[in-house]
Amino acid sequence: MKKFAVALSLPLLVSACAYFQKDPDAGEPVTDTTTQRSVDDVVSCLTQIANRHDAAFKSMEIPQGQMLDFGDSNIVKVRSDNGSTTYRFYAGKRHVSNLWLESAGKTCAP
Repeated sequence: MKKFAVALSLPLLVSACAYFQKDPDAGEPVTDTTTQRSVDDVVSCLTQIANRHDAAFKSMEIPQGQMLDFGDSNIVKVRSDNGSTTYRFYAGKRHVSNLWLESAGKTCAP
C-alpha cells in the first residue's frame, strides 16, 4: 500500500517543484533585438516613453552602451556590437504600471 501511495504522489511532487521554479509574475524571458539605430537614439526613445508613463529609472554606463534599471528586476541593456545595436530586455516583476516595457523594444529598437 505504501508503494502505491508513493507511486501516486511522485508526479504531484515533480509538478509542484516545476511550479515553484517558474515566476508567474515575470514577463517574457530575456529578449534580444538588433537594430541599426545608435545606442543614444534607443536610450533617448526609451527615456521619452518612460517619461510619458511617469516611470522612474536609473541609467548606468556599461561597456559599449547603457543600462536602464526600471526596478523590480526590469532591466534594459543597449549596447553597440560589430556595427549594430543590441537591445536586451530582462523581464522582471510585472505591474500594470510597467507593462509598456514589454513593447518598448518594438518602438525604440525596430
